Amino acid sequence: MWRLRVLALGAVPGRCPGCLRVSMFRGFYELHETCRSCGVRYEGSDGAWLGAIALGYAIGALFVVALGMAELVWGPIRALGLDPLWTIAIASLPVTALGYRPAKGLWFALLYLGGFVVPDGIAEGDPP
Repeated sequence: MWRLRVLALGAVPGRCPGCLRVSMFRGFYELHETCRSCGVRYEGSDGAWLGAIALGYAIGALFVVALGMAELVWGPIRALGLDPLWTIAIASLPVTALGYRPAKGLWFALLYLGGFVVPDGIAEGDPP
């Protein structure tokens, strides 16, 4: 049950997966090196952010598929007199960009649950 709590309360809002109290983010996309409250180190390895990029792209791709299916079934974009291909392509850019922050929070929560993001002084791979 605590794993669901970490995912729900930590991942999407971008809170620390260790304590669920403070934000992981210094800016819109930039992470703090460690949590100010519990000491969880976010920047553990060089490739730790690659999964977050994949999740961010997946959010954008799901949006494109959903909007494309809605256009095929109901045709709301064409009814407005817009070109569906360009409208979906242009609309997917901000969705992908805005989906990256929750994707990064989700990815680091998953890394925490797997024991790859740990407080300073604890070895990687140990359970949280």
